[in-house]
Amino acid sequence: MSLTKQFSIGFLFVLLLVFFGTVYINVNSFRAYVENQLSSHAQDTATSLGLSISPYVGDENSLPIVETMVNAIFDSGFYQSIVLKDTNNNVLLEKQNPPAPEGVPEWFSELFPLNPPVSETEINSGWNIAGVMTVTAHPGKGYAQLWENAQSTFRFTLLLFIVGSALLYAVLRAILIPVFSVVNASERISARDFSEIQDVPKTKELSLMVRAINKMAGILNKQHNELTAQAQSYYQSAYVDSLTHLGNKLALDNRLARLFADKEMMPTGYLVIVRLSSLGDVNQNEGAQTADIYINTLAHIVKTKGSDLSAETYRVRGGDFVVLLEGVNETRCCDFLNELSDEFSAQTLPMYTHGFAHIGAAKFNELSNKQQLLENADAALTSAKNTTKRWQLASELETRISQNEWRKQFNRIIRDNAVDIVKQPVKDFDNNILYSECYARFRGENEKEYLPMSQLIAESQHLHYSGELDTLILKKILTLLSSAGAENVGINLSPLTLAERVYIDKFLDLVKNSPESAQHLVVEIQEVCLQNAPDNTLYLAESLRELGAKLTIERVGSSIAAFSHLRKLRPNYIKLDGSFTRNIHTIEDNQFFVRSLVNIAHGLNITVIAELVEEEKEAQTLQELFVDCIQGYMVCAPSKWIQAV
Repeated sequence: MSLTKQFSIGFLFVLLLVFFGTVYINVNSFRAYVENQLSSHAQDTATSLGLSISPYVGDENSLPIVETMVNAIFDSGFYQSIVLKDTNNNVLLEKQNPPAPEGVPEWFSELFPLNPPVSETEINSGWNIAGVMTVTAHPGKGYAQLWENAQSTFRFTLLLFIVGSALLYAVLRAILIPVFSVVNASERISARDFSEIQDVPKTKELSLMVRAINKMAGILNKQHNELTAQAQSYYQSAYVDSLTHLGNKLALDNRLARLFADKEMMPTGYLVIVRLSSLGDVNQNEGAQTADIYINTLAHIVKTKGSDLSAETYRVRGGDFVVLLEGVNETRCCDFLNELSDEFSAQTLPMYTHGFAHIGAAKFNELSNKQQLLENADAALTSAKNTTKRWQLASELETRISQNEWRKQFNRIIRDNAVDIVKQPVKDFDNNILYSECYARFRGENEKEYLPMSQLIAESQHLHYSGELDTLILKKILTLLSSAGAENVGINLSPLTLAERVYIDKFLDLVKNSPESAQHLVVEIQEVCLQNAPDNTLYLAESLRELGAKLTIERVGSSIAAFSHLRKLRPNYIKLDGSFTRNIHTIEDNQFFVRSLVNIAHGLNITVIAELVEEEKEAQTLQELFVDCIQGYMVCAPSKWIQAV
């Protein structure tokens, strides 16, 4: 029972006791007064009437006179009975009125009974006793007075009760509003929302309580901000180039390590190396300041041109930049290189003695080797100096599928529901399964082989099929989940699905139609979505929370975008980017950064998961850094999810 109800019921009970007690005591006191009045009246009547008839008592011939005198008194209605007896106790005269009061409820008479007083007087004839007269007062008039008094007392006390209840409500409200504010603030703090209570009550005790909560919230908020600022500062110094504010060589190494360690996503795309052709001459002839402008100009061009392709740009050293075009086919890559080339040509100045910049690009897929990829791109870069467009593409590694063919494939997949699900568990260090992440495999036309996921993901995003494929995958997972029981499973949403509210609503509608399965669903979205579609991401998070589903932010740490969104978004889990997991036992910078991320997440009551764990030493180091759960081939390889019969 809530505190409001307890206070209200308690005080109301006390008021009711006071109300009924006051009415009862007042009426009962008035009843005693009425009984005394009746007794006095009866005694006075008996005395005066006895004196009046004493000359006539003892003479039978005078009895009519006595009766006439008694009738005159009795007919007034204030007496229940008048009885005259002789010395031998024989009744000489008797008058009776019915005892029932008029106009008074029977229950009231039973609750407050009046005992009619009986008064006696001796009647003397000379010096001898001639008889005894007994007078009993009638209770009717007393009940009428008592009933009228009870009604007046009830009405007045009821008015006081109503006024008292209203005042009690006002007082309780004044007291409980700050109490509820403290309760809500405590709940917000437990949810890691450290906002303070704005309305501080004037009551001293309540004011002290609210100020104490505000002080605690302020301290926690300060600690959280300090941890966040520390992590951001370290990220900037360790992984961001100070001049261009792009990722540095360490960030690129981490990214490539994750790229080729992720066996399930099957990456594909192009690695592009851009080199400032005349940096040495500019630095020597024009000075360091002009060289810095030269470098920043290239950084701005590459970053701007690559934004449409979600390109990741890094400055690895001096005038060398690396651009990762993940999920991009050859046509789009060549278009990107041509745009860069045209922009570089437009930047030509006399001080660029060897041209503005030249470009080399090499294709990669899940089978690529990092060292060989960099060598291929570097070889293409060397050849690019002698080409007209000043860019060179390394040899193509595999046969391409046309976009028209991909459209046919996507339409067939959606029509035939040609999707299988494999899942990989996320476990804590006690080997308990937190949930299993699901991956999709799309069957080819022969139903025996799967389509290459690296190309499929890239083309689905380019041709805007991501939302429909995510919906198809969710339907399949919900079907499997309905027969699997209480198993928690995770599903990945693509960034393009998060970019369009219509696909988010379709996704949520499917979850709403399966409320029991929703309790076991974990939706995974990439950290980049927090930056590219913050409103849609927040909308998804709040909707999932209402449905009872959970949210995971994956690839956390690949940028600093997540830090400013985690507290507002309040996900259930975060997954550290795999670039920090690989060989973490040998890289102190990554250990320090992961420890900072874990401190921030645990401060927000968020479970931390490390993915792509493949070695025991990595798992041991992650456990020492207080990571909660791990996922990867060391834990368990993905297995096909077969529907239970």
